[in-house]
Amino acid sequence: MKHPRSLPELTLHVFEQDGGWHWGITIERPHGTGKKVVAFSENVFRSEAEAHADGKRLCDCEDEASLRRSLMAPPVTPED
Repeated sequence: MKHPRSLPELTLHVFEQDGGWHWGITIERPHGTGKKVVAFSENVFRSEAEAHADGKRLCDCEDEASLRRSLMAPPVTPED
């Protein structure tokens, strides 16, 4: 996927867990090391291909700009 440099690159991960297939989408942490999970499947898929196709739809969807804007927003901290 090609995106403007100022936006984080989305990475789709597909994995088997608890008898089914799931997907997760991560970005590189802006400060520090490792990856941050920014989206994940709530549904369990019967096959790796189904999970991959569903996760890819989110990465490729027209609303990706909204997802990316929310990734760039600073974290919200609850008031005490």
